[in-house]
Amino acid sequence: MSALTYKDQSAAELRLHVVGDRVDFQHFRPLATVRLEQPRFQVQASIIGASHIVHIAYDNTQHVCEILACTDIPPALQPAFSDWIVNLDRPIDLQLTPALHYHFEAQRTDSRRGQPAFRALAQHIVQAGTDTPLSASAGLDYSFPATPRGPAPQTLVWVMLDKPSQRVTLKTAHSYPNEDTIIFADSCVTK
Repeated sequence: MSALTYKDQSAAELRLHVVGDRVDFQHFRPLATVRLEQPRFQVQASIIGASHIVHIAYDNTQHVCEILACTDIPPALQPAFSDWIVNLDRPIDLQLTPALHYHFEAQRTDSRRGQPAFRALAQHIVQAGTDTPLSASAGLDYSFPATPRGPAPQTLVWVMLDKPSQRVTLKTAHSYPNEDTIIFADSCVTK
């Protein structure tokens, strides 16, 4: 695979796509991937540039895939929902399958106001993997090389599976230092 070149992008280019099916992650050139498995839920999360893709399977028969990216999705994918992040001024709730409910919220802030939450999410990622009998978590922290104009863009992805509630929680942060912006997103999939 050829080396990726970082390209400054704008938070305004970020789009949410929700697909109620499996998605081939290789279409998106994952830079880092993590997996979590429990008896009924399986989760695969990848960082794809300053973006992410997360696939959640319930009983390996019902699927939800969240793609938050500054890119188009392959034409063969038929999203249940797709919109620009700047248009999402309220939570998104979707009943994608008979068993799976999807909820998404996003917030845009500048780096000064967003730093405490960004550091807290980074700390969740550091502590990920300290599983209990009732939950499991994993995380990804990907920093791009610093640019001549400033600090490195960074993408954070943290996922937690809670066994008793059969709930998958996803928290992400996407920094755009070129425009002093952080996009935080919280998602959950419940049975």
